[in-house]
Amino acid sequence: MEEEQKNAEQPVTFRWVKTKDNIPEIYSNYLQVSWTLFDVRIVLGQLVPSNPVSREFVVDERGTVTMAWPEVKVLREVLTNLVAKYEQTNGEIKPLKLPPAT
Repeated sequence: MEEEQKNAEQPVTFRWVKTKDNIPEIYSNYLQVSWTLFDVRIVLGQLVPSNPVSREFVVDERGTVTMAWPEVKVLREVLTNLVAKYEQTNGEIKPLKLPPAT
C-alpha cells in the first residue's frame, strides 16, 4: 500500500515517438462526426467543386480519426483555448461566404 502511494506521487512523463516515416498530412475544410458509447469518429474531407458552372461541390474524403471520449474532451479544451487566443489577437472568426454567381 505504501509503495502504491509513493508511485502515485511521482509525475508521469510522456515521450512523443515517431513510428512511421510517411505520416500523412491532411488538409480538411469539411468534417462529419459520428459516435458510439465508447468513442467519436471524425471523417475529414475537402470540399471541392464538381461543376464550376452550377456551383456544385463534392466532399473528397481525406481520412478519419477515431478517439475515445476522454481524448475528445481534451481536444475540445485545447481547441477552445486555441480559438480564444487566435480571436484575441486577430479578431472574431466569421463564417466565410461565397461570392454571388456571375
